[in-house]
Amino acid sequence: MHEFKLTKEWTEEDKLHMLHGGVALDDFAENGTPLILDSAYGIRVKDIHGREYIDALGGAICTSCGYSRKELAEAAKEQMMKLSYAESWSGITSTAAIDYAHALSEFTPQGLGRFFFVNSGAEANETAYKIARYYWATKGFKEKNKIISRNLGYHGLNMVSRWATGIPRFQGKLGVPDPDIVNIAECYCYRCPFGKDYPGCNLECADALAQAIEKQGKDRVAAFVAEPIYGVSGTICPPPEYFPKIKELCDKYEVLFILDEVMTGFGRTGKNFACEHWNVTPDMLCMSKGMISSALPIAGVAFTEDIFQGMLCSDSFPHLHTCGAHPVSCAVAKRNLEIILEENLVENSAVMGKYMLDELTKLQEYPFIGQVQGMGLFLGFEMVQDQKTREPFKNKEEKKLAKAILENGVIVRPGGSRIQIGPPLIVTKDDVDVILAAIKKAVANFKA
Repeated sequence: MHEFKLTKEWTEEDKLHMLHGGVALDDFAENGTPLILDSAYGIRVKDIHGREYIDALGGAICTSCGYSRKELAEAAKEQMMKLSYAESWSGITSTAAIDYAHALSEFTPQGLGRFFFVNSGAEANETAYKIARYYWATKGFKEKNKIISRNLGYHGLNMVSRWATGIPRFQGKLGVPDPDIVNIAECYCYRCPFGKDYPGCNLECADALAQAIEKQGKDRVAAFVAEPIYGVSGTICPPPEYFPKIKELCDKYEVLFILDEVMTGFGRTGKNFACEHWNVTPDMLCMSKGMISSALPIAGVAFTEDIFQGMLCSDSFPHLHTCGAHPVSCAVAKRNLEIILEENLVENSAVMGKYMLDELTKLQEYPFIGQVQGMGLFLGFEMVQDQKTREPFKNKEEKKLAKAILENGVIVRPGGSRIQIGPPLIVTKDDVDVILAAIKKAVANFKA
């Protein structure tokens, strides 16, 4: 048996062979990756130096059922020994894909029982945009191609979805903006782009959608896409009336409503899907991450039967992926869903999340802690120079605080003046208390 052997230590091999996104490349080339993980179990990870951390970020808000689940490994092995690959296009699919689709239809919001499976959240978003355009073209609206999204939103970084992502740092040096992607103002009450105060604002941020549709022309707008709760921009929750009004506007203007629940789905917010908090059902719903606890790549789009019927014609849907609806991923995703239900993880997310939010809110006794928000185990807080003016720090102080929390043995995510927290849904009260202690200690000792 041929054996490959490293000739250098991990950091040097990383610098020699890898390219990573989301890091300053000159710093990486010189210093390598600061945290290299080697093993994990449950909610804890271990680095190459043997130090253990509680992962209060759940990977990338994705390891919902925890790391290294034996049940998922067994499901993967069983399916690999049965049928390790099958495409799901050109007249072929697998029993594993059909079996998972049936199970998933009993978990998704009522009416979203059709699925197209892909490999990542970005692919799911682009699939949804394609479905929207194909649907309208089949119905005779061939110019109904534009996708409206929001500033601060994150929908992946493929060549189309990155323009739906309304975060400037992800758009540099990669060509000109897509003219069929239109960004509107964010829904961010703490820093309202219209200078208003909720609830006296009349939801001007939602009205921005109506204005954009009228400006572009309703016969040119295929869909509106949004995250229920902003993710990469920091856990930023909408007022409860926002998405019901968005749904009303989409129906009024005959624009398909896509919710990107890649981060928020599968119990993350204390409901199966975040849209259930507001009794809103979109026309399409993008999913990934908690769908399989990111043990393997899988993602998907759930959509209505009306959309499927509207797509029917003698042509094929021109969209396929070699590993889309991969039978091993589908089998593992089904077992992951069973674990979520068997262990009542959606309820645990609601209960542990409320406790955690109540405790985090107490941090506002410190003058540099601003807004604290969250639903279920999807939480975050903002750092400010002054609570009254809400002026943000200008020197990335959130990274400094996140580093101090890491030194206390807990992983969180800094970004956009906010700290984001999203532990695996299996977290216990004892685990939460350890996480909170690490955060409180770092906050108490913090100096800007």
